[in-house]
Amino acid sequence: MGVPWWVALVTDCPLPALLDCGQAAGHAAAALRAGLGGVIAHVPAAQHRALVSLAQVTGGHIMAQRPASLDLPLRGAGHVLEQYLRAHAMPGAVRHHDGGIGSIRHD
Repeated sequence: MGVPWWVALVTDCPLPALLDCGQAAGHAAAALRAGLGGVIAHVPAAQHRALVSLAQVTGGHIMAQRPASLDLPLRGAGHVLEQYLRAHAMPGAVRHHDGGIGSIRHD
């Protein structure tokens, strides 16, 4: 579905939204130019360096591999998710007075 679909899907989402572009460096570059904060791309070293440079300009982050994922249990998922979010707050995340986690938007 591509970068525009993902951008539309995660707009205003306060949670980290990484787009896994696999070996498609062009999609990763498009995602960074579209303002996505996190992109995963398993590409050769030269392309990775170029993506890192682009990420520095756009304020995004490029990762070579997917981070560990969270498997939620059938019971108590809310508590497990809250603990996970507290432990894995991304840069720019802020804690609300009620203890919840959000993000600062820079429009």
